[in-house]
Amino acid sequence: MVLLIDDEEVVREIGNDMLKTLGLKCLTAANGNEGIEIFKKNITEIKLVILDIEMPGISGEKVFHILRELRPEIKILIASGYGREYLETEIFKGKISHFIPKPFKIEQLSYQVNKLIGGRDA
Repeated sequence: MVLLIDDEEVVREIGNDMLKTLGLKCLTAANGNEGIEIFKKNITEIKLVILDIEMPGISGEKVFHILRELRPEIKILIASGYGREYLETEIFKGKISHFIPKPFKIEQLSYQVNKLIGGRDA
């Protein structure tokens, strides 16, 4: 199961469709607080979180750290229209392990998902 947290409805809809095409179950959240609540309710089933960074309310960067506190080993794929270098220097102040630029294509998503969770038992 994958949790997609993004404030843009079109990104959630297309991402959900792509993940289902890849044979994965998907939950979506429209903001960071909703994402955290859904994560808590499904903490053992969620294998991967796809997380937008720029959202109203609680930032994706804060959500990232909260999810890691709740479950340190959770795989988190950062999805952003900002470049990786900008995110690493300005937002996270360090390396990002897993990143996909938005808008992403299904091939990119498939590659990242397979790299992170092997595409099985999700």
